[in-house]
Amino acid sequence: MNRSFRRIVTGIDVDGKSRLVDDSLIEQRDLGNFNFWMSEAGGGGRGERLPFFPPPGGAIYRVVRLPPPDPTMPPEDFDRLVEEFFTGIGSPDCRVDTSRHPLMHVTPTTDYIMLLEGEVSLLLDKGDPIPLRRFDAVVQRGTNHTWLVTGPSPAVFLAVMVGAH
Repeated sequence: MNRSFRRIVTGIDVDGKSRLVDDSLIEQRDLGNFNFWMSEAGGGGRGERLPFFPPPGGAIYRVVRLPPPDPTMPPEDFDRLVEEFFTGIGSPDCRVDTSRHPLMHVTPTTDYIMLLEGEVSLLLDKGDPIPLRRFDAVVQRGTNHTWLVTGPSPAVFLAVMVGAH
């Protein structure tokens, strides 16, 4: 099923009055992301062709849709997809310690995340995977982590990623 989300962007006109700037459907982009908006340090913003990580002082507002694992996928195909994913986000060097899972990574951001649907666990360097329920919120502060989809359907997150210095 193709999914889209409606994005409404407001602004202020030359008379100082609020107005509609954009009302559009956002389709899924690369890597299961629906990018709504990026605010940049200094107040600018844009809604198209966003990088995966915001610049320091900027923020990205997105929905992330992670598929469940495919148990029939050969390990070499999974390894290739992992490499393609991290190369695709422009940050293959964010994989600092993958000893617990090949998708472990560190982001140059503080992320505010809420699980909207699906079943998923957060895996960190230490401790058991942390199962999340619908509407659980995570403040991910630049730590090594990955998301383990544990249910039969995709996990869908709402995320605001703030670029760190």
